[in-house]
Amino acid sequence: MDEEQLYNGILIRPGEFMVRFGSTIRNMMMNRLRESVERTLRKMKLKFNVNIVEGVRIIIQEKGRNIDWSTLSERMSRIFGVSSTSPVIAVPGNNLSILINRIVELIESTRAKTFSIRFVTPFKNIGSLALTKAIAGHVLEKVASWIDLTRPEIEIHVEYRDGRFYVTDKILPGVGGLPYGFEGCLVILTSGGIDSAYASWMAMKRGVRIIPVFVDLGPYWSIKARDRFREYLEILYNEWVPWDTLKSYIVHGAEQIILKANTPSRLRCLFCKANMYRLAALIALKEGCKGIATGEAVGQVASQTLRNLYILSRLTPLPVFRPIGFMDKLEIIDKASRLGFSRLNRKVGNCMLRPENPETSATDKDLEILRKALDDTHEDAIRLIKENTETIILRP
Repeated sequence: MDEEQLYNGILIRPGEFMVRFGSTIRNMMMNRLRESVERTLRKMKLKFNVNIVEGVRIIIQEKGRNIDWSTLSERMSRIFGVSSTSPVIAVPGNNLSILINRIVELIESTRAKTFSIRFVTPFKNIGSLALTKAIAGHVLEKVASWIDLTRPEIEIHVEYRDGRFYVTDKILPGVGGLPYGFEGCLVILTSGGIDSAYASWMAMKRGVRIIPVFVDLGPYWSIKARDRFREYLEILYNEWVPWDTLKSYIVHGAEQIILKANTPSRLRCLFCKANMYRLAALIALKEGCKGIATGEAVGQVASQTLRNLYILSRLTPLPVFRPIGFMDKLEIIDKASRLGFSRLNRKVGNCMLRPENPETSATDKDLEILRKALDDTHEDAIRLIKENTETIILRP
């Protein structure tokens, strides 16, 4: 029998929160993780039984269906909060002969010449070593393979949970982190580029539900930038958001506020960024989010010098989180590309509002100039959010 035909489910092992938090928080996180699994399956137009077992594992099962369990297990490993996954053969815990037969079939399906067997949480009245020896002895009588405890061609893992054995020869590492949305939401101020994408991923990994916001500068930016933002949304939604919906916004007409503001040309970039923070904060307050996240990194461009970021952070009513703030550009590109964001690393034109000599070390006096400009244009910003903001909701 083919290996895939033997599997009949997926076992999901949770991440770090199982050892770092008390039982009440763990149970809440397990329920949120199960919700992520269910909503990911719903997004894939799949329906399975998803259950928490003994408070420490999640099991996906469905009888009588031809499923590529290994591929589905790999997809489940990309859900935040997952330590590892395995396609499994579920066997009744009261019948060791069935367990032995399934292990034999699994070894034979792989044509492995050597094998080993490892148990997790066996029966309470018998040690794992004794059980392993007993089962391995019976298996050895039925296969043409040999036991090798150091470098086996196939390593069988057997986990006993809630009256069933779960047998597998594959453990797929997960992304870890915390279940999506458990920590609440942040508005992520994004250009749609690779920095923003990796910052979004980093925030999501720590349990944050994100609401991406793109601030459109109209004719002073590029339609390619808007296209890249939509591409960013598609990649994020299809590959990483473990829910079946993703809400985002495009704020149109922000260039009018930049042109109206009474600021020196050298401060235009800083005011533009401060205005973006403000627009993102207004949306965050509307959505009940706890702050703003950005893809900024210290020293990467003129507006992101440490001094300028210090000034900008004092101009927003909500905290600003910078997940990649101290990473090198090449490091960001490398890590983000491994996650599937490489095609976002492209130029989409230059901002035509950028002055010839932008300020790189704003002063406290500049802070007051920027603060007054924000005050003078605050009603314009509120009107922009109400009247000129496009809502995008991705769903299956």
